[in-house]
Amino acid sequence: AAAAAALRAARRPLLLAGGGAKHAAGALRTLAERLRAPLVMTTNARGLLPPSHELAVAASPSLQAVRALIAAADAVLAVGTEIGPTDYDMYAVSEFTPPTNLIRIDIDARQLDRNATPRIGLCGDAAVTVEQLLAHDLGEAAGRWEAAAAAAAARDGARTQLPASARRHLELLEALRDALPEAVLVGDSTQPVYAGNLAFAAGTPGSWFNAATGYGTLGYALPASVGAALATPDRPIVCLIGDGGLQFCLGELALPRETHAWIAIVVWNNHGYGEIRAAMSAAGITPRGVDLRPPQLRRLCSAYGYAYRLIDSAESLRRALHAFARRRQVVLLELAAPALELGSGS
Repeated sequence: AAAAAALRAARRPLLLAGGGAKHAAGALRTLAERLRAPLVMTTNARGLLPPSHELAVAASPSLQAVRALIAAADAVLAVGTEIGPTDYDMYAVSEFTPPTNLIRIDIDARQLDRNATPRIGLCGDAAVTVEQLLAHDLGEAAGRWEAAAAAAAARDGARTQLPASARRHLELLEALRDALPEAVLVGDSTQPVYAGNLAFAAGTPGSWFNAATGYGTLGYALPASVGAALATPDRPIVCLIGDGGLQFCLGELALPRETHAWIAIVVWNNHGYGEIRAAMSAAGITPRGVDLRPPQLRRLCSAYGYAYRLIDSAESLRRALHAFARRRQVVLLELAAPALELGSGS
């Protein structure tokens, strides 16, 4: 009742959602629309609102445009989010300042005061607790802020803040999402995934998860993709991995065949550890140990009996994804990263 009263009194309400809210999509959408509140989704919450929804902010609270949106709110409801640095200060640039007007829902009572102390803390399941809030009078939308405009400004500002290379990486992810709307995208620690964690709008809850949220566990994506295929056998799986990460787990290439999985292994081939190379250069360190000579992926596919496609343009990617979607199969798509410009179709 206290939380409902605070939200009812708010003129600029905002919702923050983390991975603990993945199963509360319907209730959170209703709450956002009733309150006219933008919904900021951390990495593991992407897809709670579809990309086309006017209140969706599928961008990291590490980015200044999203932080400005949060700071402008006069009531913030955080649902199932740890408010931890891997989401709220992804690259350790500047520590996130928690809102003073925070209402927080978490299933773990110990988490309610961790990283950010709320004015009102509610211990419970995300979906159940949000439904309980919806049973209260939350006031009228009239008199509240232009939430759609505020959400759009945060989305646009977040994307503008990214370097041009990261925006191109987002175009790749969006092409994958739009060509395969039912797919689960499983990421490794590779450049497009880092960009995606900052500003990729997944299509559905649980369709975007990866290893690049703190520990950088290279080689995670391929075995995790097999796990996703076993858990959701009727959905196509996209394994997004770099040429460096793939060489951490080459032995796992047999698993898709043995499990009859439906997986597209998308290899971002920049001939090395591109993100580490860029970080070393930015810090004034001469890059060492970051340039690789990857194996001939076409021959590896032939050894395992997998289809192989070299992707060097937006059109070749569209054709390959269309063929993959038509039937259950394993295919490896090698993306010639330096040459791939999805926006131009070259």
